[in-house]
Amino acid sequence: MPRCPQVLCLLHWHGEPPYGLTALGIAPDRLTEAEEKAAAALADLVLPASWADADPALRRLLVAACRSVPTAGLWHVTDDRPALTEDRARYDCLRALIAEWPGTEPLLTEEADRLPGLTAVARLTALVCRMPPEVWLEAEEDLLDIYDTYTVGTLP
Repeated sequence: MPRCPQVLCLLHWHGEPPYGLTALGIAPDRLTEAEEKAAAALADLVLPASWADADPALRRLLVAACRSVPTAGLWHVTDDRPALTEDRARYDCLRALIAEWPGTEPLLTEEADRLPGLTAVARLTALVCRMPPEVWLEAEEDLLDIYDTYTVGTLP
């Protein structure tokens, strides 16, 4: 009998150096609810290309909108080792995800394509995670503030 994953992960891959993988975790029994809330929350909002360059009022609006999305957590890792190929970086990031967050099951691309609301939340979160560490945001502007549990780091 196949086991049910503890968490489904919607993955967002940043394919330019420094490479990065963002995994948005959702409980399997709340996937439909999470997508509906994410899609409704972000339906009429213009999503920024950069979190650091976005107007603070827009950041606050997006964070407030995303608070209703039920998530099981977030995991983000950057791999910026010199002379690293994209394929190797992706492989290393996925291995680190499996080691760091056991019991997860990444959603296949086809499944993720049917989740535009959650995909937008994952992309926005990846923007926040890619900001320089010296940039500090107030809680109402920091999208990471919507997650009860999250990990942000760099592969050694």
